[in-house]
Amino acid sequence: MWALSASILGCKHAAIGEAVRRAEKAGAQYIHIDVMDGDYVDNLTFGPQLVRELGELCSLPLSLHLETNRPDRYFRLFRDTPIHAVSFQLDACPNPLHLIREIRMSGKKVGLGIGPAVGLEPLRYVLPHLDSVTVMSVEPGYGGQVFEPSVYEKLRHVRRLSEELGHPVTLCVDGGVDTDKVAPLLEAGADVLICGTSVFRGDRIEENIAALLKSGGAGRAAARED
Repeated sequence: MWALSASILGCKHAAIGEAVRRAEKAGAQYIHIDVMDGDYVDNLTFGPQLVRELGELCSLPLSLHLETNRPDRYFRLFRDTPIHAVSFQLDACPNPLHLIREIRMSGKKVGLGIGPAVGLEPLRYVLPHLDSVTVMSVEPGYGGQVFEPSVYEKLRHVRRLSEELGHPVTLCVDGGVDTDKVAPLLEAGADVLICGTSVFRGDRIEENIAALLKSGGAGRAAARED
């Protein structure tokens, strides 16, 4: 089955704990946490204390997405928090292999995020070191943006590259994923769909997740947001 990851960027921040509990009960398989620094993107979001508290009230794997400059520095703030996987933006890190090794040494899975306007050529040299690739279908920084359809071809490109290099990775899509996008994204090769607004919209978490899961049908082979 494909997997749904609930992004807390899309929920009311004053009620994150309860929203995460409801998402878990409704069938989300991961909790996605976007860390933003006000520099790489013009927004500020979550810190280590929230991650620790979510780890205490939720049994789902927590996935951290660093939408920051100097992701090496920010990762160290979260090294000892209960996160399962860490991803960072390809264009934000001048020495990605160093950070990948550091994340792995901490016992966590590692992934790379690629913005909609960022090319895929450098990925050839980094992909063999990764567990996952997140192809972003909106620009980093804010939820509720318009979905960028070029993500479909990017997904197919990354899947072909993974097969060519003989290194399978989990393919994630982040941004603007609603019910009408689920089936086409799975067909294009996605394993994990990261959904914020479409999960938490209107405080109808249970109904929203049910609709997203139904839209995916049986989905693809088993996936993990690594």
